[in-house]
Amino acid sequence: MRTTETCWANVRTAYPHAGTRNRFICLLAVACLLTPALHGESNACLSRTTLIGVSGANGEASQGLTAADFKVTVGGKTATVQSATPADRPPRVIILLDTSANHDQQTWAATQAMVDEFLAGFPEAGDFTLLMFDDKVERVVHETNRVSLQGTVGEMFPSGKRESEAGLAEAIKKGSAGFDPYRQGDTEFLVTTSDQIQNETAQALNLQRAVGIRLFGASFDQTIRSGPLPFDVYMTVETHSPLDAAARASGGLWIWFDMSRQDTAALLRNAATAGRSTAELVRNYRVLQLQLTSPITKPEKLKIELVKDARKAEDRFSAYPRELFPCQ
Repeated sequence: MRTTETCWANVRTAYPHAGTRNRFICLLAVACLLTPALHGESNACLSRTTLIGVSGANGEASQGLTAADFKVTVGGKTATVQSATPADRPPRVIILLDTSANHDQQTWAATQAMVDEFLAGFPEAGDFTLLMFDDKVERVVHETNRVSLQGTVGEMFPSGKRESEAGLAEAIKKGSAGFDPYRQGDTEFLVTTSDQIQNETAQALNLQRAVGIRLFGASFDQTIRSGPLPFDVYMTVETHSPLDAAARASGGLWIWFDMSRQDTAALLRNAATAGRSTAELVRNYRVLQLQLTSPITKPEKLKIELVKDARKAEDRFSAYPRELFPCQ
């Protein structure tokens, strides 16, 4: 209010004969009224938050990390990390599970082992949704008790129908709708037999990435890569599937199981390990409060690093969104 009064005083000083300069006074008055609002909006858009999931090599929770342990750039410009706050509650999780006839006995057993270990990484009380699909969404189960949900997964079997891209698209859309309105930490965990997606699915994934929903998941598809890769090898850009790229961009992680190289026992072990590791990254996130040097007007590349003294390369792994979007 004082700023507005000062501005009006300046107008009267600059134009003592206001009767002959009404147009200029009106323009200046509008500027007086808008300046504080625009200044406040600009300041608000300089203060931003983002998430980073951090875990140790053995899945243990990260300990003792503070704002000083992180280095962040947005669009190549250094952002000040004002705080790095641990999650104050487990995130909401929607599990999207391919239950189609594309599974054989081996991949279905691995799927159940992975989802069981994933759920075991959360407290008994939580906010879980299990969404099953083949050529369409067949069943949706909401649970606040993760042990009950583990029991449901253990009793399931493939539906006998072939998966279709339309079924995956419907699952992604319903999963996104389940997070309306969005809450910090919301995560989808998708397990499927195919990495292939249609444009409609890609658009839905882009929309939820802009909101902040993280995508984690795994596939058993062997049809799109020229050579076999074990599930724990980092893929190059050339080997990214569409879902792999979407997961990484959202701040998540995608795992591809090479079915040509693993016997059943090895696959089950790797699936269980993947489930535990994924749960740790999903649950053990930190909220970074950032201060930008200037507001961003378009999506900008986000880079987060643990400073040298805070990490040992062999001890820690992190996942975070690859872009920061303009404030709304």
